[in-house]
Amino acid sequence: MGSDPIEVRGDIARHVAEGYRANPHVAAVLVAGSVARGLADDLSDVELDVYWSRPPTSEDREAAVEGAGWERVYAEVDEHEWADGLSADGVKVDVSGFTTETIDSYVDAALGGDTEPELQVRVTAVRDGRPLHGHELVADWRRRVEVYPEVLAVAMVEQGLALRGRERLEMLAARDDVLLLHRDLVDGVQGVLDALFGLNRVWCPHPHHKWLDWEATLLRHRPERLVERIRELVVAPPVAVATGLGSLVDDTLDLCETHLPEADVATLRRDFDHRRIARP
Repeated sequence: MGSDPIEVRGDIARHVAEGYRANPHVAAVLVAGSVARGLADDLSDVELDVYWSRPPTSEDREAAVEGAGWERVYAEVDEHEWADGLSADGVKVDVSGFTTETIDSYVDAALGGDTEPELQVRVTAVRDGRPLHGHELVADWRRRVEVYPEVLAVAMVEQGLALRGRERLEMLAARDDVLLLHRDLVDGVQGVLDALFGLNRVWCPHPHHKWLDWEATLLRHRPERLVERIRELVVAPPVAVATGLGSLVDDTLDLCETHLPEADVATLRRDFDHRRIARP
């Protein structure tokens, strides 16, 4: 294997995928996450998505791990996902297994305007991933999500910008209540980013906006100096946090008013500016 972290992890993914491709009930396998997007570094894990035509048995999953020839470090199951962690040449591989029926239902829900973050995570995995098996199935899913639905754009804006108000930010800053203020800061910035993804009709790849610098490049319509302002807010004194976040919200509302008139921006703006206590 080469020394480039993306190349190294791509080779590992292909090796692990072979253990799954051997099972006739595996409909598709793809590399997702930072490796697929060309963002991986020496600290990155490998994310491998495996799509089953029917729920895998414990034996199916164990045989795939044995087929890869590496150590299994965890195994978890929930209502929709079978997760297995492998240690491969010092790199952790996170395998996420889903039935094709589950992915179909996720796509249907997202196209219908459901803002649940996991839906878009799975959609972006399909869109950005590198198929290693089942290319036609992946291509079919990609065709279905080629156009971002307007109903989801409106929902993302209206949900993302339903934030704690400017008055609360100013109160926390005046009291030097930095823990609560910075909790509101993180929630506020994430809400702004959610809204911007909806405004730009771009599927949101991570629920907490990992890879911020890269994410910003996906957003044609965004406040000036978006990433720089966010970075400055994280280390700013309390009063500057309150005013700076308020300004970022204002700029985002302005963009939404211009580029997504279907959203109820007037109500969002009114609620953000609402004051219970008259200013002295």
